[in-house]
Amino acid sequence: MRDDIKELLKRYDEIGALILEQKLDEFGDQLDQKPEGVDDATYEEYIQRLAKEETDMATAKLENEPDEKLGGKSMRDLFDELSFEEKTEALEYAALNLDRGAPQSLVASIATEPADMVRDYCGKIIGECAWTEEELTDENVLFEMQFQKAIACFDVLTVMKEPCFIQAVLDRYLSYGKTREFVAESIAGYVEAFPEVSEPFLISILESNVEDGLEGPYEDVVIMLTEIGKEHKTEEIYQTLRHAFRYMTNKIYAVICLADYGDDRAVAMFKNYINRNQKTIERDLFYEMMSAIQHLGGDISDIQDPFGDFQKKQGKN
Repeated sequence: MRDDIKELLKRYDEIGALILEQKLDEFGDQLDQKPEGVDDATYEEYIQRLAKEETDMATAKLENEPDEKLGGKSMRDLFDELSFEEKTEALEYAALNLDRGAPQSLVASIATEPADMVRDYCGKIIGECAWTEEELTDENVLFEMQFQKAIACFDVLTVMKEPCFIQAVLDRYLSYGKTREFVAESIAGYVEAFPEVSEPFLISILESNVEDGLEGPYEDVVIMLTEIGKEHKTEEIYQTLRHAFRYMTNKIYAVICLADYGDDRAVAMFKNYINRNQKTIERDLFYEMMSAIQHLGGDISDIQDPFGDFQKKQGKN
């Protein structure tokens, strides 16, 4: 890999880290202005998200504006001058070594290369990367680091608007009983980026795999479909979420997703379920269903509380 490109990537990462630290300090001063009734952890997450968003805007400017240190060129200009092999080498280096991952200008530059060449490269990297620790063949390689290369390729495919691996990605993901959270989030990010393509796959998966209670990765599929549905509501998605509620072993996932989806028809379904299962419903599920009914604008005054403490619990919150 060219030394000047390596140094450029290191400099980008260092500047990004300094900007983020500055923004976190800046927003951290606002912690004492937290509105009443807002959870401390939630508000801190909000502050961190704001700092990251502003850092991303600042580094985007850094990547795309001319820089005297680069001879009047921008980072994007320099990446565009590289060969495809040099670009992908830089992408893998950035994925493995930079705290911020690959610069978006590098991702965008690769996405402009011939589509067949990019698809072949991304498919190879995603396919060869271990998706769980058990799949690692080199004990000297950290799983968390290796998968960053797959994440970088998902970013490239998303930027070039290429959903060709959606089905293959979902098939592989569903073959695992469990994966690490950052793997699940990366898969979801790619799947949710292409709602028109992903929706029928997700619906088919949930309708065809009810025998085992839609556990493990199928819970993530319910969440993915919900995220797509929040922006692209369809009758098929609502009916599939109802279907998931009926067959899921852990119905709390379906309750939360139906509430997030935002169709108030779920209110009657939740009320009927509570009434039918007064003697057997678990406390956590009952609380979640009552909260979902309220979130969807439903009235809970006509619901018998088998535990007698929902209103008391709300008062504490």
